[in-house]
Amino acid sequence: MNIIKAAHIFYDYVLRDENDNIVETTHALTDFDLEVEKGSFVCLLGHNGCGKSTFARLINALNLPKEGTLLVDGMDTKDGRLTLNIREKAGMVFQNPDNQIISNVVEEDVAFGPENIGVPREEIIKRVDEAIDAVGMSAYRYKSPNQLSGGQKQRVAIAGIMAMRPECIVFDEPTAMLDPDGRKEVLEIAHRLNREEGITVVLITHYMEEAVNADRIVVMEKGRIALDKNGHKMDGSPREIFSKVDDLRALALTVPVITELAHELRTEGIHIPEGILTRTELVEALKSYF
Repeated sequence: MNIIKAAHIFYDYVLRDENDNIVETTHALTDFDLEVEKGSFVCLLGHNGCGKSTFARLINALNLPKEGTLLVDGMDTKDGRLTLNIREKAGMVFQNPDNQIISNVVEEDVAFGPENIGVPREEIIKRVDEAIDAVGMSAYRYKSPNQLSGGQKQRVAIAGIMAMRPECIVFDEPTAMLDPDGRKEVLEIAHRLNREEGITVVLITHYMEEAVNADRIVVMEKGRIALDKNGHKMDGSPREIFSKVDDLRALALTVPVITELAHELRTEGIHIPEGILTRTELVEALKSYF
């Protein structure tokens, strides 16, 4: 069952002058189609300007498609009467946690979302406790977010979304401003929410290693799903997508370091499988070869 269904989506960014005349139009999404299965972990890859963050904002009804239909659990984002329901169903974690944190105390910030949607106070207390504990921030619940690291702030932002009990969370480059430890923390939480809570995760990232453990990778280019050299959509498992090293390079994208190394070894005549994703897989492949 699909929780997100995008059909023939078009979205433009329009630049106007002081007289409200259109100066420039940028096509962000062009006849874009995508379905996301409930409970899956889907990663959107692509260079800046390919349309992946635009699509994320459409899921949460922050923007509305110019043409086409975007359904979230069967609800049309163009129906203004359903906007609140859609945002309860699909939460969003942004790149910069400072843009999402509005309170001076961690637990108050986590409570803000459920308060806004009218959750009873007793239930809010329960949700806040569970969400803070789930992201490992119980020891900081009475702290000011200003005293936290970037990774800890992002955990608080995630807890605030969790407290609204969404069925889907869209992570829009949530680790772009974090150090390696912070990136690891946030990714572990995202995978745990997906694995243990059954929450659908849509992860937008430009770190290839973050996509290795996804259920599915969708590569975007110029507002559409990119095509490989054979004209097939680049939409598949991590192993399928990262096997297409040359296609990814043609899109100015890289692959995980281990995958790159395995590919270079293949080009030097060492016959090991394409699409190796981890160090363990590479070691086993080399042992078998030699």
